[in-house]
Amino acid sequence: MILEGRVALITGSTSGGVGRSTAFILAKNGCDIVLNYGTNRRDAAADKNAKSVEKAIQDMKRRVLLVKADTTKAEDVSAMVKKAVDHFGNIDILVNNAGGQWNPRDITEIPPEQFRKVIEAEINGVFYCIRECLPYMRKHKWGRIITIGVYGAGHWAAENFGPVEYAIGKGGRALLTRHLALKERKYNITVNLINPGPGHTAHIDMEKALSFADHSDEWTSRTQATPQDIAEAVLFLCTEKARFITGSHITFSVE
Repeated sequence: MILEGRVALITGSTSGGVGRSTAFILAKNGCDIVLNYGTNRRDAAADKNAKSVEKAIQDMKRRVLLVKADTTKAEDVSAMVKKAVDHFGNIDILVNNAGGQWNPRDITEIPPEQFRKVIEAEINGVFYCIRECLPYMRKHKWGRIITIGVYGAGHWAAENFGPVEYAIGKGGRALLTRHLALKERKYNITVNLINPGPGHTAHIDMEKALSFADHSDEWTSRTQATPQDIAEAVLFLCTEKARFITGSHITFSVE
């Protein structure tokens, strides 16, 4: 397995999107997995979903740790990373998937609290996770940091394309990726951004996610990008084949 012995922390990895598909494909390729979902997900369904993802990875014969933590809170992230390192010994791969809500409205109608929450989810959360994981990657002279952005991150100009706070947040992720890539290459750490496009199917059910991870006929005959396509890009960036790819913005399915 190409990632045997590696440990991956994937934020926002128990719902039906990119995070879960990424957890599945990395596990199938040898990774042990730290799953994360937010403390704002208080309903029983969220807990049940998280447990079902945990069970699916256990069935793949991989070690898995499920951590409920709010990535917008520095203390939660610190505790999550400590728990992961205590459990697995290291974090080799960080996938920053958790983000803010998409809620388009005119800038004059955005409540300040909504603006703050989205910026915290898009930028603060990524900063906290990188801040906590990076020392372990530097120590072992190997790491992969992959952040999920969106098509047009950092240079949106189309009218009515995306909420302003969401655009600012994703733009911040794009700038952070480029900055870190230059700083961390001496440690054999790559830092990249993956941007799903407007033609991307955001969510799929569990059964389909598992079959796509096995490259089912339905996936190989797909006509638009799915969470599995994004996960495949994450997988590639985690391998030694991509060791010299850093600071890149990889964009999917532009309509």
